[in-house]
Amino acid sequence: MRYISARQMIFDAYHTRRGNSPIADLFDNLKRIRERVGNNGAKLRSLMAEHKRNVRLLSHASPFDDNLDELKRAVADSESRLSEMRTALEDVSKSSNEGHLPDNDWKIVHGLESGQVISALESQSLHLQALARYCFGPFTRDELAEDREWLHTALMHVGMRMRLPGQGQNEQPPTDAVRQLQWIVSAAIYHHSEVTYPYNRPGLHNPRRIAAWIEEEHGEEVNTRDWSRRDRSTWGGVWERLLNTLDQWECEALAPVAALIAKDRAA
Repeated sequence: MRYISARQMIFDAYHTRRGNSPIADLFDNLKRIRERVGNNGAKLRSLMAEHKRNVRLLSHASPFDDNLDELKRAVADSESRLSEMRTALEDVSKSSNEGHLPDNDWKIVHGLESGQVISALESQSLHLQALARYCFGPFTRDELAEDREWLHTALMHVGMRMRLPGQGQNEQPPTDAVRQLQWIVSAAIYHHSEVTYPYNRPGLHNPRRIAAWIEEEHGEEVNTRDWSRRDRSTWGGVWERLLNTLDQWECEALAPVAALIAKDRAA
């Protein structure tokens, strides 16, 4: 595959793996990797689900919950075990590919290059993987449901650490504010996927568009009054911080993939 830009590489790599390429069968035929890995693939999926549950429980916890420290330890523990398993799987994949690359088989070359791109992305935190696939992968809306859910959970965790409108000096935001945050987060994810390069679509560029999209998509009304006031906490301020977070996550997700371009040109 051609290493031109990180965004293009992500699209092409997953396009290859999902079955829209003449070399898609490569991923099913390279059995030596699966034989070495054993059932770690199933273990990884199970651990990913466990970590997702832990983060979700923590994001909805109150600062006064008796088990808050326990929830934090559970998130740290599952994240640590995920990191260890990703490293082990990456090492196995690298060792399994040694000495098995026919020079005249462009299909194998293309497949391994695609696998290298996917490995660079999927060795990162789950929310970074989800963002990259959601923005740049060749997937349908239904195929992106799990990534969208995971990204929403991670961004809600960020939003709950902010002081939300109507919270005042209370430690915990009111229920209505948390509910509105859920829809604002959903709109921010959609907006980011629309305006990011190379799409550069208009997105939800003002409060009216944001409110209209949430009502159309989720059937919910949100309060966009006082969106841009600077003398108090507003949803406009929350919106900007959420978008800044998504920008930062996108940079983090693309960096390891982009690094493959330099390696390819130096080879």
